[in-house]
Amino acid sequence: MRVLHLNDRLSARGGADRHLVAILRRLQGRVETLLAVGRDDGSLPGAERVELGAWVRVKGLDRSGLAPRGGQAAGRRLAGLIAAWRPDLVHVHNLMDPEILAQAAAGGPALMTVQDHRAFCPGLGKLTPRGRICAAPLGDHCLACFQDPDYGRRLLALTQQRREALAGFGRLLVLSHYMAGELAAVGLDRERITVLPPLVDGIAPRAARGPARHHLLAGRLVERKGVRVALVAAAMLRQPLPLVVAGDGPLAEEVAAAARASGGRVVFVGWRDRAGLQALLDQAASLWLPSLWAEPFGISGLEALARAVPVAAAAVGGVAAWLEHGVSGLLVPPADAEALAAAADRLAGPEGAALGAAGAAAVAAGYPDAGLMERLLAVYRALAGA
Repeated sequence: MRVLHLNDRLSARGGADRHLVAILRRLQGRVETLLAVGRDDGSLPGAERVELGAWVRVKGLDRSGLAPRGGQAAGRRLAGLIAAWRPDLVHVHNLMDPEILAQAAAGGPALMTVQDHRAFCPGLGKLTPRGRICAAPLGDHCLACFQDPDYGRRLLALTQQRREALAGFGRLLVLSHYMAGELAAVGLDRERITVLPPLVDGIAPRAARGPARHHLLAGRLVERKGVRVALVAAAMLRQPLPLVVAGDGPLAEEVAAAARASGGRVVFVGWRDRAGLQALLDQAASLWLPSLWAEPFGISGLEALARAVPVAAAAVGGVAAWLEHGVSGLLVPPADAEALAAAADRLAGPEGAALGAAGAAAVAAGYPDAGLMERLLAVYRALAGA
């Protein structure tokens, strides 16, 4: 079987990027793959690039759809690649331009892994301007989330076009039941939506955590990830452990400034690769996931549990799919710095070691590589056969 994979970029920085890397590595030798990306940000190490199999750059695949022109040209380039390579199946990952999505769906049997909210929310990922999770489906009421009405109408129209493009795929894959429910709420066929959890990639399993020297916040440094909440919580900790922040993004300078002024309570180390992240996890009392938006899944939390590190996370989106309160970590209300600090202090003690060990066992039992890959291959076979 020949499977063409499409993504906006070749990268190792985001959860969606790591999910794609994990899948491609495990598909080698099982099916013939070709990855097409719009750009390469240079963050993926050379050794991992070799393990992905063949890949090519197709100009325009990284378009979001906001620019009024260019989608048709990118779609024609994609159509040319499909005609030349003749895949049995097209697997779309993180593409968002409606014209490119439509071309991908028309290129033969096709499925898409929907990784975020952009097909059903024009705003900040089901987060209202007041910082509350939005439970309403896509509609004109979404315009209230924008100060600029014209910009809001453009994004609402674009989101509706993305949703219509998704209707053209034979199968939609999502990482959590939360995401399945959101897609069904905007009218997409629930029978064509399959929940397939992510793989844990590049983080070796471990039954027990090492000596705790810090708490850890790792990922994209943006407001909706609760970065500012974490900085406030770090100042409230009673246990003498600092918060190490690993990542990059728009708030990187703010985090660096907060670290300099914190008296050692916050340490900023920038972005870390897989080996660097694993080293940080091995000395972590807990991983923090204080998201404000409705997380589609929260892959970084699953990686921490695999390394026997308990998680303190906001109870949002798909987090409850893998984090059981009081069993593998602690759930706290979103935007509640005091509750986050209290949870982290609990996890720094003996309770944390027990929850981390339970989390490692749950990941080993519930997220086995072989089982998840066989489920993906079964989807491939059914869709290509149909």
